[in-house]
Amino acid sequence: MVRLYSLSLLLTLSIPALAQQPDTLAPRRLGVTITLPDSLFASNSFLSGRLVCTGPGVPITQTVTYYFGPTFPLQEQLRQIAGVQATPYSGAPGAQVAVRIRGAASLSGNAQPLYVVDGIPVFQNTFGAPIRDNSMINFRPAEALEMDTNPLLSIPSEDIETVEVLKGAWETARYGAQGVNGVIRITTKRGRTGPLRVHYAGYGGVQKVRYRYNLLNAREYANLANEAALNAKFGAPYSPEQVATFGKGTDWQDELLRTATVQEHHLSLDGGSARTHYYAGTDYLNQKGTVLNSSLSRYAGRAAIQHQLGQHLKLQAAVGLSETRQRIPAVGAAANALAYIPTVPVRNPDGSYGSSRQYSLNPVQWAQESYTTPQHRRMLAQLGARYEFLPGLALDLRGNLERATLANTTYSPSFTSTAGGQSGDNTALYQQWVLNPALRYTGHFKEDRHVVEASAEAIYQKRRAETETRFYLPGQTQPDFFNISGSSYAANVAAYQLTTSYTLAGRYQVQGGLRRDASSTFTAKDRWQWLPSAQVTWHAGKEAFLQSSSHISQLDAWLGWGFTSDAGNIGRNFFQVPIPNGSNLSGRSNVFLREPTQQLDAGLTLGLLRSQLNLTLGAYTRRTGAAGHLIASSSLFNETSQILSSGLELSVEGIWSAGPLRGTTRLAAAVNRNQFTTDRPDWFYATDYQRTTHEQPLSTFYGLRYQGIDAQGAPKFQDTNGDATSNFLDAVALGSGLPRQLVSLGQHLAYRRVTLQAQLDGMFGYQVYNTALAALDVPEGYFNNGSGRLRNRWTPTNTNTDVPQATYTVQFPGVTTYILQSGNHVRLSSLTLAYNVWEKDSRNISVWIGGNNLFVLSNYRGFDPNVSSAGSDNQQAGIDASTYPTARTILLGLRATL
Repeated sequence: MVRLYSLSLLLTLSIPALAQQPDTLAPRRLGVTITLPDSLFASNSFLSGRLVCTGPGVPITQTVTYYFGPTFPLQEQLRQIAGVQATPYSGAPGAQVAVRIRGAASLSGNAQPLYVVDGIPVFQNTFGAPIRDNSMINFRPAEALEMDTNPLLSIPSEDIETVEVLKGAWETARYGAQGVNGVIRITTKRGRTGPLRVHYAGYGGVQKVRYRYNLLNAREYANLANEAALNAKFGAPYSPEQVATFGKGTDWQDELLRTATVQEHHLSLDGGSARTHYYAGTDYLNQKGTVLNSSLSRYAGRAAIQHQLGQHLKLQAAVGLSETRQRIPAVGAAANALAYIPTVPVRNPDGSYGSSRQYSLNPVQWAQESYTTPQHRRMLAQLGARYEFLPGLALDLRGNLERATLANTTYSPSFTSTAGGQSGDNTALYQQWVLNPALRYTGHFKEDRHVVEASAEAIYQKRRAETETRFYLPGQTQPDFFNISGSSYAANVAAYQLTTSYTLAGRYQVQGGLRRDASSTFTAKDRWQWLPSAQVTWHAGKEAFLQSSSHISQLDAWLGWGFTSDAGNIGRNFFQVPIPNGSNLSGRSNVFLREPTQQLDAGLTLGLLRSQLNLTLGAYTRRTGAAGHLIASSSLFNETSQILSSGLELSVEGIWSAGPLRGTTRLAAAVNRNQFTTDRPDWFYATDYQRTTHEQPLSTFYGLRYQGIDAQGAPKFQDTNGDATSNFLDAVALGSGLPRQLVSLGQHLAYRRVTLQAQLDGMFGYQVYNTALAALDVPEGYFNNGSGRLRNRWTPTNTNTDVPQATYTVQFPGVTTYILQSGNHVRLSSLTLAYNVWEKDSRNISVWIGGNNLFVLSNYRGFDPNVSSAGSDNQQAGIDASTYPTARTILLGLRATL
């Protein structure tokens, strides 16, 4: 558990001492550092959980807390932790979020961190979207390849007790062959001692697209089209009379985008005696999408009970159920609205949909008639028992069932006289059984001068998945044989682990671990891996020469080392490669990756002024081998291909007061560098826009450098090889889509009954390629509308510009710096103001108003600079396909405990 380094996240680090704890997201109570009483913000906090950062050997009572709220995806709130990047696939309701912890460490096409809920690895399966072909010809957004909602939708925020981010060498190595991308560990609520309490938390609000593209109106487009046609020696498509009557025409963004409502309601109860604790909660979420004909609804319920039976045996059980229903317009609907010609009306005078000479379907018809209706059901059920043989010696046994199903129907318009309608369906099932027995020992000797901890455990995961897809023309009742497909697989993962810890006099701590992991995905020769780890920690603040210091309240230093891999992430540890067929590519095949990874990290935690100022500084280096187990016809990797990654993380927390006003200010900052190396420097793997190649970062864009226009208004590109021409041979590295710097600033203020919470995030040092602007910024004036940038295009009377002249023949070869943009930005992710209306004992009522994604400071010209249209693929970060715009959200909420 990386607490420290990972901690960097909270800088508050007042982390003193003991056992490795992580950066955590925990519940409503507040007390975080030694100087802050639990009651300071608790009474009027509107939040449902907290992010807790603890460090090696820190007493459980000394934790640093960051609140997380229910109003936007949990992953995006993890940006408060140094070194965590959270990038949504798009702004669609329920969209997945790509989380990168300490940068990129894997070549996997779905390199998400490991999610662990109540101690069990879950959410490792991704349902694929129905696809008629397996070609590698064009870039497909992740939302066209995957059909999964964000899995954390299945666990309402109000049901979560804590969330921990594990990123250090020692912490992630404890998850072995599944820990290569870091670990997000979630603990759900299990009840507490006390009388029955009933809790309600709810909110309602509106969402509106935060930014819209600047596009040409109908008259401007008609002038561009005429100019392009004449420059290409064609006749003008629009007469002067038509141009004069066009005006603004159809604003397709206005027609497709709308203000949408969102609401969520959560009701729960908890309580218990000294021996029995219980918790039960139910949740309803409804969100109308900001894109026409899109929506999301979610129903969830969770129950948990734990009971102490006698002196030695504790039993517990929990079950969570959820159902998510979506309506999703075709992935290209929003991008189509940007490109569609504004001279075309939404509907013709006869009521039929208007269409252009280039495209038969206009954006409104596309959104209304081409869509899918996926329905996901998830169940997480767990039974656990703990038997204490002797004081300090106990046997833990946990069993878990995860079951997820998908039922989806696809609807398509008709391109014939037949009416459109249902055109396909697909069903899928994923099921995982997990068994985790563990023997744990903790011993204290000579008045706690010597503390020994040890454990031996085994983990067995048994998985099964099935899918079936059917395609047919609208109006058909059954598909033909060639349009039915299905697949299934079964796989197992096993791991055995020994861990030990020794602490001397509360000041010197040594920890070690050894795992042996196996995955049935690989052959017997490659199946098993040894994954060792170790960490040493010095709690210098407890030394006699510092205990009397009035300035230093804590000083800890640590050094960690550990191995992880990707072999156990079945369902995610794949790399897709093209299948050669002569001179063409006939499809895709999977390489299953092992990716052994070695990480070394070190850090320092410093508490000053009686823990009013707390600092954590961490550094790490990580080396990932890119060897894979090939399920294809030719070799791809060799053992010397590597991903090298290193970085620094800083967390700072200041606790202050001014009369009745009290506040906590936190800063988290991280710098990361990564590089791919291979002993075959001439080799590279190319996607549509990027390359993975020797001594370059992952997700490096390769293309031509734009050098403006010549005297005739034609585009010019740099001739890097000196052959007097500009073509693909002149392509050079143009920057990476992975950010180099991450910054987050959090502020919590409390004044009497009022609480203010804010989260400000920034990402810097990366590039974004916008596939929509790749067409909109080119003044060809035939197939697409144009961006506002084309108003400044070259003409004989406007030569002081870098925008080429309008013509059908203008060409931009692939990726160029004419389209590539900096993604640097600062975002006000959340701002919430809460007021405590009434409080008596443990009962209270509070109201709050807040907003998410309120503003973004950036020069980026797309919907949002923080988007990952390629999903969690580290080789295709920084691509924006404009599939769904992000929204600004304003909410009003109520919390009550009675």
